[in-house]
Amino acid sequence: MKSVTLDELKHIVDTNGKLDGWNFSRVRLGREPVLWDYVDVVRQYIKPADRVLDIGTGGGEVFFSLAPYFGKGVGVDQDPAMIEAANRNLSALALDNISLLVMEGNSLKFDPDEFDVVLLRHLSVYVREIVRVLRKGGYFITQMVGQRSSLNILDAFGWTPSSFAPDWWQPVAQLAGEFQLCGCRIVAQAEYDVPCWFYDLESFMFWLMSVPWPEEIKLEKHWKIINRILETSQTERGIETNEHRGLFIVQKL
Repeated sequence: MKSVTLDELKHIVDTNGKLDGWNFSRVRLGREPVLWDYVDVVRQYIKPADRVLDIGTGGGEVFFSLAPYFGKGVGVDQDPAMIEAANRNLSALALDNISLLVMEGNSLKFDPDEFDVVLLRHLSVYVREIVRVLRKGGYFITQMVGQRSSLNILDAFGWTPSSFAPDWWQPVAQLAGEFQLCGCRIVAQAEYDVPCWFYDLESFMFWLMSVPWPEEIKLEKHWKIINRILETSQTERGIETNEHRGLFIVQKL
């Protein structure tokens, strides 16, 4: 790919607009086959009468797609802007079995044993709070971003996985031990690490400017690094990187 000027990158970012909720539907992304689909996995564990909690629901983009399969759902997020986006999306879909609240994942304002299933994607796991609000026999399902994700992007900026905050990554073995100490059994754990690629520069830039990094990406400071990524990571498939994900499911005994 030919070099892109700072003004061209600014124009792309301005045209893309900002992330609304956690909606990446505009991103044109391909990947090699993976071991699971998060929504498909969750559907195996929820029943029509279940009460389901989604921690870090964002704009509800994933949670709302599961609404036909459970009885009542509550989506929480610590960011009021995310809940505002989720409420807009909820109104557009006219769903009547989901409520939304601004709430921290480490201090859930719910009674003990209130939910049959607790969901969480790509966020910190607060084991004791999750186990507290789960009913006996209930399931906790999470998909986590793995430490090896986007390694070529991190490397281009001079970062490593350890450049993130000290508690950014939670090893699955550590989580498993904590849940077992809290009276849970490990139902499943898995991971995949596959190549993925952005089909166009607009998609890549929207993703790059939207996801969390060790440092905020600023075009004036980083546009030359972005150009190096385009020069070294462009293939026939697109702008390549990798996607590392972990799946973890436990049941409260």
